[in-house]
Amino acid sequence: MDARRSAITTLIEVERRRSTARDVWTGPREPAETTIVLGVLRRRATLDAILAAYCSRRLHLLKPDTRAALRAGLYELLFMDGAPVYAVVNAAVDTVKAARRMRDIGMVNAVLRTVTRQAARSEIAPDAPPVIDRHTLTRDHVAWRFKKVIWPDPVREPTAYLAARLSTAEWMARRRLNELGMDRAWRCLEAQAQPPVILLRPAPGREDDVQAALTAAGVEFTFDRMISLAPSSRMSDVLEACGPWIAAQDSVASLVAPFLNPIPGARVLDLCAAPGGKATHLAQLGAHVTAWDKDPERLEKVAENAARLQLDTIVCAEPEGEYDAVLADVPCSNTGVLARRPEARWRVKERHLPGIVERQLSILRRAAGFVKQGGTLVYSTCSIEPDENDGVLASFLQDSDTFALEDKQTCYPDDHQGDGGFMARLRRV
Repeated sequence: MDARRSAITTLIEVERRRSTARDVWTGPREPAETTIVLGVLRRRATLDAILAAYCSRRLHLLKPDTRAALRAGLYELLFMDGAPVYAVVNAAVDTVKAARRMRDIGMVNAVLRTVTRQAARSEIAPDAPPVIDRHTLTRDHVAWRFKKVIWPDPVREPTAYLAARLSTAEWMARRRLNELGMDRAWRCLEAQAQPPVILLRPAPGREDDVQAALTAAGVEFTFDRMISLAPSSRMSDVLEACGPWIAAQDSVASLVAPFLNPIPGARVLDLCAAPGGKATHLAQLGAHVTAWDKDPERLEKVAENAARLQLDTIVCAEPEGEYDAVLADVPCSNTGVLARRPEARWRVKERHLPGIVERQLSILRRAAGFVKQGGTLVYSTCSIEPDENDGVLASFLQDSDTFALEDKQTCYPDDHQGDGGFMARLRRV
């Protein structure tokens, strides 16, 4: 099965199982399949808005096979330069045939070909301002202008416009719009609709060694606090060149351990440690880390990462006693890292937030019980929802007279290579 057909099959399974692409994938795959699948999951609302304008039948009434074929084909035609129309359309049609959706074959063929015939493609400058109208889709250096009206009115329905145009849940678009205004909401949502930059955190003091090793291995990269790999880079080459000195971590997550600022030799507890990015970073900064996660299989990942990075100051064990510092990097809605976890924009509903907040507050209160007098407590999330960040912090401080806030920071995706999150540092007084 070629990459196009495989991508469509994966998308069908993701929808049927209500799962993630990572859960569906079980073996090696072509890079093109990964690009199509994750691209469709990120741009689903945008693709659906275009399909709704050109499809004679309602998308939600179509079978998953047909819907996935249309989305995958349209994504490749609009977002992947150089895709041959005949090959893309044939793959979509063949998938529908194989699923025995005979009445859908002509529609799939007609919709994909009509869109490509009626959409005018033009080159634009990479830094050109976005075109905010009801007919145009811009991405990278390309603008597509459709004959039909595609998007809701950006003046009368700005939330619906942002949700469709930049492919996110309406409740997320509404929140970003209310918090940040149209211009910055656009920048944040657009950053999260892009494929994420592959980032590596070099071990402290090893930055020059990592750069030299990658250069010698012929790996393309840029360096500005983090190593940014070229999209064509192979992780096998990277790990072979400098595996013990690097860890994959997003931009905001890499700020949390320095924000905790452990004293060398300090006893630090990472209470929600898996898969180990922050625990290993803390150890590299000189801390003696107790890493804990309630999921034993996920906790094994922490041990594996510690071993790969040759760190012997991490112990994976249930916490006991008091610590100089405690990190509570809690489960969250993931709204800060939608580029890396594209399904989260569709999986998490606004009604889920109260339950998420209740769990976060419970974990933070438990974490506080392990902090010694004068010690540090850091609360962090990969969310940009005020409920999960300042809201949880306010509730915790309202009920506690033993902790004082020292510092806090909300990071938005437009400033951090598409990643967002929150961190707060408290001192036990």
